[in-house]
Amino acid sequence: FMSKEKEIRVGAKEHPKILKKFGGEYTHGSLNSYIRVLGKKLASSSDIPDLPYRFIVLDDPKVNAFALPGGYVYITRGLLALANNEAEVAGVIAHEIGHITARHSAQRYSTSIATNIGLNIFGVLGSAAGVPTGLGEVVSFGADAAIQAYSRSQELEADMLAIRYMSRAGYPPTALISFFKSLNSHSKLLSKQKGEKTVKHGIMSTHPRTEDRITEAIRLSKAKTPQNPIIGRNRYLTAINGIVFGDNLKQGIIRGQTFSHPNLRFSFTAPPNYTLINSPYKVTAIDPNKNRIEFSMVVLNKKRPLGNLESYLVNSWGKNIELGKIETINING
Repeated sequence: FMSKEKEIRVGAKEHPKILKKFGGEYTHGSLNSYIRVLGKKLASSSDIPDLPYRFIVLDDPKVNAFALPGGYVYITRGLLALANNEAEVAGVIAHEIGHITARHSAQRYSTSIATNIGLNIFGVLGSAAGVPTGLGEVVSFGADAAIQAYSRSQELEADMLAIRYMSRAGYPPTALISFFKSLNSHSKLLSKQKGEKTVKHGIMSTHPRTEDRITEAIRLSKAKTPQNPIIGRNRYLTAINGIVFGDNLKQGIIRGQTFSHPNLRFSFTAPPNYTLINSPYKVTAIDPNKNRIEFSMVVLNKKRPLGNLESYLVNSWGKNIELGKIETINING
């Protein structure tokens, strides 16, 4: 049900929502132009080189990458901090281009039209991060499809296409394997820091792959490894030198159990055993039993005054939650 023209329109419509949900576009020196040039190079080697591709770095500390229909490719600064060289980033971008050229999101769109499925963007990412599902607003299909888990066959196809595009552009397909190893180690570290007994793989929840499956994709693709493959480590390290690692000061920072917001001049400490999770618009603390504390803000509308805060909490903020024992307090004014 989705023409290529429709894909481009959906991507353009959902793009602002992606920016809003993931901290906006991250700008740093020549990094953005570097990623655009790298992306365009890979896109020109793809099966649909004439799409109006856009390559955007998101101001998000999590390790993530995804694509929208119509040529929108997103990569987080958290992922860029984890990658070791240009070839690894080329592999990630080529994989997302593969999802676009194979029209995997378009296939989902057709399925959703046929079965009338409603999806929730935060429920997908939240469950991967350990946040209870159901938080956040429903976002229309295009943005949600970008970060839903693909099927095994779709992932294999995207990997095979990525290997084809990487090889054509001069990069070694094995860079996909080396990046996967870093990603796996990163996931284990995060789980250990949070005291979790099982490893939550973050991006691997939406891109479920293993080293064996990547090796299989390399074998099936039959792509020739370039004679003098491009690694680009020094060039890449120069491009990312000085990027923010972890939380951005503009959105507040987490250190242990304490959240601080330098610009808004407040901080608070969560109780023991609670894990703090920061997003552009709220901070959530969750314990092993899924009890949660949520700290959020309301932007006042001068044309329509907020009125009674208790009424707002019950009828707007917590309309899908049974709220009781509501109290209003002032802290330091």
